[in-house]
Amino acid sequence: MKVGLLGTGIMGSGLARNIVAAGHELTVWNRSREKAEGVEGAHVADTPAEAWDGADALVTMLADGPAVHAAVGGLEGFDGVWLQMSTIGVVWTEQLAARSAHFVDAPVLGSRQPAWDGELTVLASGARDPRADEIFAAVAAKTSWVGDEPGEATRMKLVFNTLVVLSLPALGQTLQIAERLGVDKEAFLDAVKGSGIDSQYTQLRGRAMATGDFAPNFPLELARKDLALALEAAGDAAPIAEAALAAYDRALAQGHGRDDMAAVVRAV
Repeated sequence: MKVGLLGTGIMGSGLARNIVAAGHELTVWNRSREKAEGVEGAHVADTPAEAWDGADALVTMLADGPAVHAAVGGLEGFDGVWLQMSTIGVVWTEQLAARSAHFVDAPVLGSRQPAWDGELTVLASGARDPRADEIFAAVAAKTSWVGDEPGEATRMKLVFNTLVVLSLPALGQTLQIAERLGVDKEAFLDAVKGSGIDSQYTQLRGRAMATGDFAPNFPLELARKDLALALEAAGDAAPIAEAALAAYDRALAQGHGRDDMAAVVRAV
């Protein structure tokens, strides 16, 4: 299958690697061309339109709604399936879905390593298309079709991300309290391991917080963006989420936007 992919950053490069490994002919485009050139086995397009020209499937994995909107233009002449895999919020998803007769809303759960290993979870909604399933099989360990209309998968993803993004300021403050009580932070994480309150995020992000290693698996600026999208879609007041958003804003102001989301510990 001939595939075009727009966006070869932290997540998109992993998608691209696994699409190539599955034997598909891939053409990639990225605003910073050098990132696209780093995808082994893929053709590099000079423009987004060149990437999807003649493709059976188009994948978008860009930072936000405006970035997707700017890259796709009008999709003139494109008759393939469009897999919109970025997290861009409900409003942008529904607007962009109107541009294509074969639009699949397909945000993913996971960060850098699962993307690289092909172990993401895809949340998908829209008209089911075998071409979409073929791409999802290449990049994900699990695909959940959650609805028939674009926007349903994005709503599910925003709920998931709310839980993840809210948990990190609480974890950061927990580790600070541990320090004030004279409890070694890494010893605490070891004690938690395997218990009922343990999780992959507790261990991965907790270790990052304890050591100050904020190499980005998922950038803080994108975590902040996703929480803001959830609050925008939910509408009503959500005081805990609003307090967490303020913490991410403080971390952004401190210069941690491109660090891993665990860097929110610096703001709590």
